[in-house]
Amino acid sequence: MSISAISLRKPAIAALALAAVVGLTACGGSATAGSSATADAAKAPLFSQLPQDIQSAGTIKVASNVEYPPFESIDKDGKTIVGIDRELADAVEKQLGVTLAFDNIAFDAIIPGLASGRYSMGMSAMSDTKERQKQVSFLDYFKAGAGIMTTKANADKLKSLDDLCGTKVGIVKGTTEDADATAQSGKCEAAGKAPLAVTIYAGQNQAVLALQSERVDAFLVDSTSGSVVAAESNGELAMGKAYEEGYFGIVFPKESTQLMTAVQKAMEQIKADGSYEAILAKYKMDDHAVDTFTVNGATK
Repeated sequence: MSISAISLRKPAIAALALAAVVGLTACGGSATAGSSATADAAKAPLFSQLPQDIQSAGTIKVASNVEYPPFESIDKDGKTIVGIDRELADAVEKQLGVTLAFDNIAFDAIIPGLASGRYSMGMSAMSDTKERQKQVSFLDYFKAGAGIMTTKANADKLKSLDDLCGTKVGIVKGTTEDADATAQSGKCEAAGKAPLAVTIYAGQNQAVLALQSERVDAFLVDSTSGSVVAAESNGELAMGKAYEEGYFGIVFPKESTQLMTAVQKAMEQIKADGSYEAILAKYKMDDHAVDTFTVNGATK
């Protein structure tokens, strides 16, 4: 090998040596940071009560359909999830010491996603019902109800479910309002009237657009979320009074007792320290607060 070749190789060898040192230092730094993060998580009040796999992962995968303000929606930046559920999740994270990572999916895919094990929790303004309890468990955290959204022009004509006979009605797939519409159609026919002409939509945004474009006359929706949408419609839409009351719940696979109990304790703690009511009050929803976080509190 020539002297020139040896000279040319020296910088390369030095660079490789430096890279190795930097690499070792970086690896050492990552390990320290990782150990520190794990130690910090373990200091959270309820970390030890989580299932071992979630402790190890440091994350709870949460299924959500991010189209239900004020519970969850996309912020103006087009990517950040905001709302009551996200803020409650942030508060719960501090108690559990793990991240609650939201995944935006179709509403009717939430329960199958929990059943398949893809997700450990669901937060999406989901009504607790006896029928759904056959597949999942609910931790009730919000007093809610269902109502009728219309255009302002139809608000005085379509006030009750009985007023909907013979009209075109929008429903979001997989919601309890689907069953409400079916039941009401039966009542209409029994009274000698035309049934509801129901159109099923994949999400709330699509149903609202259909109402605004007059493809449907009414939209059966959670009255809380509907009130927010109507208030932000510049007077175009109106939200009627709730025709049925119930609870929204955080959703868990039926066998996930340990995780649900840990989250229940976390919710109890953020209620005790005032965070729960403060979050609801921020969205002017504090009158919907529950006194206790009941498991499967629905009666029908």
